[in-house]
Amino acid sequence: MKDNALLVLNGPGLADLFAGGGGSGNLALEQLRDECSAHCRRLGLEVDFRQTDDEEELFRWIAKDSEEFAGLIINPARYSISGPVDFETYRSAVGMVAHRTRPVVEVHLSNIFREGAESARPLQVPDSGMGFICGLGSDGYLLAISAIAKRLPGAP
Repeated sequence: MKDNALLVLNGPGLADLFAGGGGSGNLALEQLRDECSAHCRRLGLEVDFRQTDDEEELFRWIAKDSEEFAGLIINPARYSISGPVDFETYRSAVGMVAHRTRPVVEVHLSNIFREGAESARPLQVPDSGMGFICGLGSDGYLLAISAIAKRLPGAP
């Protein structure tokens, strides 16, 4: 495991959201990746930033690839509004990471609790060290990186 590396995963539809400017201004997904990378470098961290629209690939990244990283940041995108089967599988996979005593932060670009928002829901993984940020746009990712950095071994 890399003690100074974070895995940032982005789920289905996020690339489409950025392409349409939906709630993220003129920021492109690549620019978000670059901002996250620069922030990690300032904190002495490495980052692996990924996005997929493939359900199996996302679950594999969560279940297997996350074992190699000290922390996980995940934007579930469409998974937070999908049906109960997809949501429970996703919730279980992320819960597995959190129970490995690795910090996990779920990030949403928009405020999923605002009036008129789609029926998105947070993971609510019981008894875990998981955090949640929503409604802060791309700044939510930077806050998540900072929060995880403080919880890693050897952090000041």
